[in-house]
Amino acid sequence: MARCYILASMANVLQHQHQSMGSAYDMLESLKEMFGEQNRAAKQTAMKALLNTKMAEGSSVRDHVLKMMSLLNELEVLGAVIDKESQVEMVLQTLPDSFQQFRLNYNMNKMDLSLAKLLNELQAAESIIKQQAPVVALNVEKA
Repeated sequence: MARCYILASMANVLQHQHQSMGSAYDMLESLKEMFGEQNRAAKQTAMKALLNTKMAEGSSVRDHVLKMMSLLNELEVLGAVIDKESQVEMVLQTLPDSFQQFRLNYNMNKMDLSLAKLLNELQAAESIIKQQAPVVALNVEKA
């Protein structure tokens, strides 16, 4: 039955090539040989994007964390295994210096957050950081 489903979901050229194979396992192994390297290249590209992503100072933390979550999901789909705690650590390391106090609190309080909870906490921290933005003072001398 699995063999029939696999054949039915293939393009005609691949169907013809795999029709003579006796088992679904043989078909899957053949497909891995044919397309496995593309998976490796895609995984490397996604990993490079993840490792090179840094949040620019003043940009939206929400957009940044969603982008990081998307890259982590893409890697997971491609077969990479990154545990949840490491995912959170990776996101924290991409934040700008203005989130240094948040990272300190995270470590000191030994917080255990999912990516979704981290996003909520970072958004709350961002609103506090924006309220505490330094006020630029102008010194004006009298002539």
